[in-house]
Amino acid sequence: PAGHAVTAGACVTILKAWFRENTVIANPVQPNRDGTDTVPFTGATLTVGGELNKLAQNMSIGRDMSGVHWRVADDLTGLFHGEAVAIRLLTEAKATYPEPNATFTLTKFDGTTITI
Repeated sequence: PAGHAVTAGACVTILKAWFRENTVIANPVQPNRDGTDTVPFTGATLTVGGELNKLAQNMSIGRDMSGVHWRVADDLTGLFHGEAVAIRLLTEAKATYPEPNATFTLTKFDGTTITI
């Protein structure tokens, strides 16, 4: 798997565990046509989880265009490996928390929700 994809998968998984994924991003903006200013974004509602997933995907596919990596074998596999590493780290970290009922809830890249 691609190293960028593994790193992106792990980092985004940790962020999704720490932040509420369903939080709506208020008043998002985008560049105007000539890139000199920003204008309000008028597309679908943006959420923290959705934007984190897009960030992970964009980081993982960045080198596909040059033929260095491939979408399934390198990118998706890397995201899943990174996610597994992060879940393992969160599981181990949870055992050290002073709060006995502390949990992490997040949506995996395959769409399933887990609680650690």
